[in-house]
Amino acid sequence: MNVSAAAAEIQAAKTEGLSILDILGKQSVQTVLFTLLIFLTGWFLIKYAVRLLKRVLSRRNTLDPSVRGVLVSALRAVLVFLLLLTCADRLGLPTTSLLTVVGALGLALSLALQSSLSNLAGGIFILTTKPFVTGEFIDAAGQSGTVTRIGFIHTQLNTIDNKQVYIPNGTISSSTVVNYSREQRRQLELNIPVPYDCSLKDARAVIERAVASDARIKETPYIRTWDLNSAAVSIKIRVWCLAEDYFELRSVLLENIKCGLDEAHISIPADRLDVRVKE
Repeated sequence: MNVSAAAAEIQAAKTEGLSILDILGKQSVQTVLFTLLIFLTGWFLIKYAVRLLKRVLSRRNTLDPSVRGVLVSALRAVLVFLLLLTCADRLGLPTTSLLTVVGALGLALSLALQSSLSNLAGGIFILTTKPFVTGEFIDAAGQSGTVTRIGFIHTQLNTIDNKQVYIPNGTISSSTVVNYSREQRRQLELNIPVPYDCSLKDARAVIERAVASDARIKETPYIRTWDLNSAAVSIKIRVWCLAEDYFELRSVLLENIKCGLDEAHISIPADRLDVRVKE
């Protein structure tokens, strides 16, 4: 629908609004007061129903907090809308007029907030498919951090250096998301370069001792000669560990391997470039 059609809808809503004012002017004071009493009673009942739903959902530990917030907000919106319809019917207002006004306002807002609606759709997609939940460490849209909140429009991350990052849900739903917390185990892979003139048997023995000395490694490690580069022989290491031990284990293994190679007088070669000058 184009802008001119939207303007026509809004003009029709204004006409309906004038007729609504005429109807309200004909109502008695008793009818208005009774309708106000219905509205206030319904408002308190809605607040009670929302609190009750919050208590019920809080007992479900498997339900993500963001999903609980969406369900509570949806219930509140539906109940408030039904209350408004009830009050309008009590005052003798045609409910079709109210729906027309709501529809026209919704159309105008949808034209003005297209990007926000895209983010809203992305938020619903995230909450229903659950590529991540609150408390998990993810990499999304070029940002890495722990998910602290999943809202309708933005997802909030807390980075390693304690910065709050807000990413639009539309950007997340259309990009690649890496979840580092969903699986309990992770595979750590290292490539250790050793010089061509050293004994590969001795180099592998040093690496095997460093790997075997760490109890955080859960399975038999994979240690093999992997590549012959221009300046070094590459030895690949693959080990499995718990996800929370990944970064600390990587640092400790590199340190222990470096110290072991130094004790065995095996140097780690640096990249070298030979230049020959032809006369």
